[in-house]
Amino acid sequence: MLARIGTAAYMQGVSASTMRRWEKEERILPCKRTRGGHRRYKLSQMIGEEEKEEEKNDTQHKQIVIGYARVSGAKQKKELITQQEHLRSFAKQKGWKVEKIFTDIASGMNDQRKGLHALLKTVATKQPFAVICTYRDRIARFGTKVINQFCQTFDTEVIPMYQQEEQAAEKKLVEDMIALVTSFAGRLHRQRRGKAPPNK
Repeated sequence: MLARIGTAAYMQGVSASTMRRWEKEERILPCKRTRGGHRRYKLSQMIGEEEKEEEKNDTQHKQIVIGYARVSGAKQKKELITQQEHLRSFAKQKGWKVEKIFTDIASGMNDQRKGLHALLKTVATKQPFAVICTYRDRIARFGTKVINQFCQTFDTEVIPMYQQEEQAAEKKLVEDMIALVTSFAGRLHRQRRGKAPPNK
């Protein structure tokens, strides 16, 4: 599978300009260029063949999964720990090996979550069997289909422990609207707080 320079840079934890510099230094070279001159890199080149082979051997006797747990506020830290315990128990019952559980204390609408970004990078580089979570909305309030499609690109399945209870369309819409307003209100408050004049 081939990756664009932006994806390759993300997997290496550097910028696209650094990837171009590394090419000049002959540290990491693209495997080909398109007719338009765009660089393409092999995913195996980014991961490393040795590491990939080790993971393949390990997966033969136990499927590797990663987990994700999230709570909205710092007061819910105990719940965050509980989520992680439940995920480990769930994986053990299924005979899966949990490589790592990524966590965030943030709104499900916050797209700047470090834990979620690290999880997606791990999906791209390690290609685990699955991503497990307690409920699907722990990963995100909106955009879960996009995240699912991203994971499926690397043959990784998103598996929630529990299914969301069926709700009336009106009730679900109200909950989503409340989450949306709460998220924007918090963002506006942080912006205003940052612009506040210093105390004299």
